[in-house]
Amino acid sequence: MKEGLVVGAISSHGHERGHVGVLDRLAEVKTIHVCAATELVRAEDLASASPKVASTTTDVGALLARDDLDAVIVCARPDHAPAILEQVVASGRPVLYDKPAALHSDQMRRVAELARARGVTAGAMLQWRYHPMLLNLKRALADGALGDVMTIEAKILNGLLLYRDTSNYLFDPKTAGSGILSWLGCHCLDLVLYLMQERVVEVMAMLGNLNPEKVAVEDTGFLLLKFASGRLGTFQAGYHLRGSKSVYDFYIGMRGSLGYATLPLIEPREPTNHNAAVAGGHYTLYSEARRWITGRTRQERYEIPETPGYGGIMAEELFRDFFLAARTGAPAPAPIEDSVHMLEIIEAAKQSSATRRAVTIPETTP
Repeated sequence: MKEGLVVGAISSHGHERGHVGVLDRLAEVKTIHVCAATELVRAEDLASASPKVASTTTDVGALLARDDLDAVIVCARPDHAPAILEQVVASGRPVLYDKPAALHSDQMRRVAELARARGVTAGAMLQWRYHPMLLNLKRALADGALGDVMTIEAKILNGLLLYRDTSNYLFDPKTAGSGILSWLGCHCLDLVLYLMQERVVEVMAMLGNLNPEKVAVEDTGFLLLKFASGRLGTFQAGYHLRGSKSVYDFYIGMRGSLGYATLPLIEPREPTNHNAAVAGGHYTLYSEARRWITGRTRQERYEIPETPGYGGIMAEELFRDFFLAARTGAPAPAPIEDSVHMLEIIEAAKQSSATRRAVTIPETTP
């Protein structure tokens, strides 16, 4: 990897500060140039996240006019993000963006098509792909430990809306697009797609607003997924837990003809510090496959090192792999095509819930 990377960081609502903090920890990154793309964020606030910040601007075009930028990270509100991403990709810069990065899948698809035409590496900051449980299960799947996978189940639950500011843009469909499905649910739904490695072709869903605090987007969602191979999956997301907005219940389970796996990524307990939420959980794999049967039931517990910055050490690893991919023109760790499909699934879920029918997702490119 090139030493002394020069990275641009664009924000439209201030959430980018945590990602600038990740860049600050990477020895490969020498210089950061930040851009506050809207009046909702102060460039000085972004700059305060790292002494590596060498300049600030409020003009996306001015940032992209620099001839020394190796890559750009973008943290923009879903209604702002597509236009910003199109500018970045049109400039030929590799881009790593915060989810969900669009209100609708057609907006993200347009960016993906532009990135493909320009040969630009583009992908999402979905750091949970780097959790050791996920990496372990990916290796086991590749080795046939579960045999023919039949089903996958997934859930991500968070604290009640009682603990959130419901006047925030996250709860307005004009600025967020969807609710729990696209904001927090996308982390879990992305892992479903990452593990299954195939498209969802049909969705049945029920969405609702079940919290006492009423918002204009869904706070609850139950989805039944049918994959191209005929395999099935279930996905649940909601603001459902008492305690605080720091309490999560994040789980994935897979069932195959030769075994099963359970991954409690975050257990529903109050974290003792900002990173304790990702520190625990017992990964369990049971297999009767050849080469696995001698250790038929395997359990491992992981302790993830605590580091500052949004997403911690998992985000650091994702950023490093993104920079490596950008150097060679390879796909991003969580490529933009996966973001397009994730938004397609969420849109199909909303349509299914509204019509009380299963919704087919047609094949599209990318």
